[in-house]
Amino acid sequence: MSAEPTTAEKIKQAALTMFTESGYEGAALSEIAKAVGIKTPSIYAHYKSKEQLFLQLIQEVIAEERKQYMVLLEDMVQDPIKQQVYRLFDFFTDLNQMPTGQAFLKRTILVPPRHLRDQLRQDFLKYENELTVGIAKVLHKGAAEGLFAPAEEERLIAAFYVCVDGMLVENQLYAEELFEKRKKQVWQSLWQLWTMTARED
Repeated sequence: MSAEPTTAEKIKQAALTMFTESGYEGAALSEIAKAVGIKTPSIYAHYKSKEQLFLQLIQEVIAEERKQYMVLLEDMVQDPIKQQVYRLFDFFTDLNQMPTGQAFLKRTILVPPRHLRDQLRQDFLKYENELTVGIAKVLHKGAAEGLFAPAEEERLIAAFYVCVDGMLVENQLYAEELFEKRKKQVWQSLWQLWTMTARED
């Protein structure tokens, strides 16, 4: 039997939902407190400010996604290289069934609070560098098999991120059916690009 969540945990869960739905500026502490069933000043017994609550949620969501990513890397290590690349692509573009935490992270990447933009950019770049290590390992294996051109690693990784970031925008604009169609097309284009330079050598 699981323990009853603490007030601090209830605050985080309510805040996560509201930040995801309304963004930083649209989520009022009074509404978060109301959702938890406490008065607004009670939040300050757990979090110094709305900003601190927001940034803590960002760090926790990144940590959870990083954990899932590491599990993926371990699970797919025996897959064929094309399947490994697709599973990486799918990890970042499986957006229609996202848990709230990932939806919050994606929204913040797209529309960061203005006064936190520089700090969040640094946090996201640091996280992206960690993610890139896993992508680069797959590229190295593919290059050893003659699938990819070793000298093109930086360009291929850049293309990967452009594609997955673009799908994040597409997910905001289009219905699920069109999004899935675009996702399939983008994946095919990405794979062709990744393997094209090796064929040309």
